[in-house]
Amino acid sequence: MAGFQCGVCDRIHDHLPKDIGYRRPDPYLALSPHERERRARIDDDLCTIDGKEYFVRGVLYLPVDGGEQFGWGIWVRVTRTDFHGYREAWKQDTEDAVPPFVGQIANAIAPYPGAVGLDVAVKLRSGGQRPVFTVVSEQHPLGLDQRLGISEEKAHSFVAQFA
Repeated sequence: MAGFQCGVCDRIHDHLPKDIGYRRPDPYLALSPHERERRARIDDDLCTIDGKEYFVRGVLYLPVDGGEQFGWGIWVRVTRTDFHGYREAWKQDTEDAVPPFVGQIANAIAPYPGAVGLDVAVKLRSGGQRPVFTVVSEQHPLGLDQRLGISEEKAHSFVAQFA
């Protein structure tokens, strides 16, 4: 039977995951535990460091042959204005009305060297859904894979790296 042992619940599942998520942005992880406590405010969706760096968590989807999608659950750095605009729209459940804005990838995505700092379009979604990220670069392999799609084997190779 195809499957994997989940690193979260430790159970064996009969299907491969269709996403990989990063729990925290890399700049937060670069801080010592003491510095994190003193300098950062974080939850599962938002992070600030020193009141000067702002991050939001969302999903960057790659189309997979056969009509499915593989999602990278990553963090992106955004401006203070966009961060607070997101928070306000979330409180009012009006995220869908916010025009897309630019952020920069804040996680090193192992299969895609050089992804940190890549510009993405951030599209907010209402109803408690995380934002969707679209790579702006048409040259970077991550942007190419997002536009052209990936094979199921490539998606499986991502999961194997994290299993």
